[in-house]
Amino acid sequence: MDYRFVDTNIFIEVFARKGIKSDRSKNLLKGTKGLLTTSLVLSEIESVLRSAYLLERKEISKYLRTVLTSDILIENKKTLVNVLDFYKNNSVDWSDCLNMFQIKDKDINKVYSYDVGLNKFSWVKRLEP
Repeated sequence: MDYRFVDTNIFIEVFARKGIKSDRSKNLLKGTKGLLTTSLVLSEIESVLRSAYLLERKEISKYLRTVLTSDILIENKKTLVNVLDFYKNNSVDWSDCLNMFQIKDKDINKVYSYDVGLNKFSWVKRLEP
């Protein structure tokens, strides 16, 4: 299949804006096969919706789930669903969730960090140098 990459701004148009670009973006996402995006785009969506649009975690989670449950191809979709569930239900940063779930998939459980927030991840032993 000939895949086409969908960048962050297309999703932001759908989730946070109204107008011609938003309508065209919605039509693209609903009616086009062979779309692909990445976990980095999901991270950017979370960041933009949180910092620029000041949306709450619950609403951001709803939008991210929309992407994850779509037909859009995304590597590690199962891991990203787990990241989203943890993010939605815990007061942790999206990027920390993504990193901790990616290392969990690789059976890594020791992390060097001064970030005490990582203690919320039960499978991680946080170490300080």
